Order: sequence, then structure tokens, then C-alpha cells
Amino acid sequence: MSKKQIRKLYAWILICLCLINFVMILVARYTIGIVSKNNVIVSIDQNIASAESYLEKNENSVSLLMNEFEDEYATKARTAAMLLEQCDADDYLEEQTLEELRVIEDAERISVADADGDIIASSNLSEEGDTLREEFQSHLSDNVYTKVLFLLEDDTPIVVAASSLGSQSGMIQIIFSADMLVSLLKDADLSDFADDISLYPFGTTALLDAETLEYISCTDASLIGETVVYDENKFEKNKNCFDVITDEGKAMVKYQKSGDYIILITIPYSDIYQTRNTVIGWLIGCSIVCLCIMALTIRMVILQENKKIKNNP
Repeated sequence: MSKKQIRKLYAWILICLCLINFVMILVARYTIGIVSKNNVIVSIDQNIASAESYLEKNENSVSLLMNEFEDEYATKARTAAMLLEQCDADDYLEEQTLEELRVIEDAERISVADADGDIIASSNLSEEGDTLREEFQSHLSDNVYTKVLFLLEDDTPIVVAASSLGSQSGMIQIIFSADMLVSLLKDADLSDFADDISLYPFGTTALLDAETLEYISCTDASLIGETVVYDENKFEKNKNCFDVITDEGKAMVKYQKSGDYIILITIPYSDIYQTRNTVIGWLIGCSIVCLCIMALTIRMVILQENKKIKNNP
């Protein structure tokens, strides 16, 4: 075999090895990439189930808390009405009587309205001459009526309870401070949802209002209160997965609706494919080393063949 033929043979061997390594790296990149992405999606889906349980538990806690407070204030209003029913009209028209009742009920103000809804007595003299709240006006003719409302008065949360006076005709209206209720509701607030339940170690976890698409909670605190920047049409389905371009590059967005909320996860593909990129890096490095060794081996064989040809012309 001539020198030219030997070189050509080994050159084809080296080229074939390069092609094999190249194809192997492409296949590994594709396969590991698919597996990595699917693993992320499966992991998120499993964690979303836990997140939904958290939201349901929180919603039940808030509902139970509101019901307990409503029952408590309704009982106070009904008790105050029953006490006034046992008094003569002249007695409960006195400011001292209502003030003593206000202290007993731990209320801020107590007012008594006549059958027309006009306030005829109050622990706060400035309220006399005013009228009963509009929400209770239509129930002045009811013999038995008790209602509790959670409202804002001058941007301050208050609890307003009303109860009919029965045979006395009219209605008692009591204003309570809502500080305790607000404090307890803060404990059930969802602003810490994303930090309490991180659905994936990378990217961001967020909770959106399903109607306004505003961030209620997010691991990136700067986004709370902002509206999501993604196309609203992307959120038409109950759950979906789509790609976006962020400041960090291409990212995967996965969401699922849960009642009045949307659980949202955004993960950069650089994090999703971190394992794949590491493996491919090692494969490329090993391929280069192997090809270098193979090239040196071929060179050594060619030199030996050339030497033999010289010695045996």
C-alpha cells in the first residue's frame, strides 16, 4: 500500500470518528434536553397539587374566621337589643345608658333608630339626628332581624352590626373596631404564598389574581401589585405551558388556575438544561481528547509504515 493510500485510509477513519462523535453529541443533547424538560414539568405538576391544597386550606380558614366573627358580633347586637327591649324608652334614650351598654359590648358607638330610621339616641351625641345605615333601612319593619357588615369608614375597616328592637319598634346599630379581625386576616394573607411554597428551586413562583392578572405573591417581591406582562390570551385555558423571552433569555412559563387564583411558574431554559449542558460539555471535552489521541496514534502508525516502506523499497 502506498503512502498516499495509507494517509487517505486513516484520514477517512478520523473523519468517520469525528462524525460519530458529532452525531452522538447531538443525540445526547436532544435526549437529555427532552428528559430534563419533562422532569421539570412533572415536578411542577406534583408541587402545584400541594399549592392548591394550601390555597384551599387558606380559603377555608378565612371563611371560617369570618363566620366566627360574624356570629360573635351578631350575638352582641342581639344581646344589646334584648337588653334595650326590657328598658323603657326614656331609659335607653339617655346617653349614660347607651354608654354603659357600649362599654359592656366593647363597642365604639351604639345608636338607636326609630321606626323611620332616624337616630334618636346614641353614645356619640354627634350621631343624633343622623339616619340608620342605608343597608339596614329596608328591614326596619322586620320583627326579627340581625345583620353584620364588614365595611370601610374613612378608609378605616369597621364592623357594623344591627338588630331589630321588636316591640319597641326601631333598630339598634353598633359600630365595632375591626383591628382584631384585620390582624387575624393578615395571618391568613397570601402575600407570602410564593416564599412558603416554592414550586421549583430555580426561576420564580407567583400567585396571580385570575381576573386582573395582578401579582398577589411572588418570589420576586418587586412584581407584587404589578400586572403580568405576558399575553392575556395565554391564560384562557385552565392550565398551559408556553415559552417567553425575558432579560435572562428564553424561559418556560407554566401555570394552572385554582379558583380565583393562577399559580404561575417561570423558569429560564438555562436552568432547565443545566444538567444537559454539563453533560454535553463533558462529552465534547472527552471527544476532543479521544480524537487527539486517535490522531496521534494514526500519525504514529503512518510514520511506522513510512519507515517500513523506506527500509523495504
